[in-house]
Amino acid sequence: DQLFSAPLEWMLVRCNQAADDGVLMSDTAAKGAILKEFMFLRNAFANIGNTIEGRFPLAYVQFVQILVDTFVFCSPLALYVDLKEYSVIAVGLVVFFYCGLNNLAKIFLDPLNNEDIYSNTISFDLGVIIREANGDS
Repeated sequence: DQLFSAPLEWMLVRCNQAADDGVLMSDTAAKGAILKEFMFLRNAFANIGNTIEGRFPLAYVQFVQILVDTFVFCSPLALYVDLKEYSVIAVGLVVFFYCGLNNLAKIFLDPLNNEDIYSNTISFDLGVIIREANGDS
């Protein structure tokens, strides 16, 4: 859907008319700078949808959280039958690994906006990584 580009095109036409009428500077550098800014606005607005589409639905993340919590809660009862006194160590390992992997999976599912939720995360700018990866190509 290209409805967002209509106001930008209208503003660009108005800027060109203002340059032709003498209201704005009409040299090539000024027109190039205006065109560059409009291209930046167009790209920034088009990328909003790309950022939102990359996220998982919240219900999926909550469902996985409930499954992991249920598994961790029921594991002492299930492990006691086979392991007896060693089930304490086994339950500790299950809790450590499954809860840790669940937190890591939630960070990977939504790599943006995790700085407020988790205090020990590494803050990285995804845009910088993409620019660095595409810089050599």
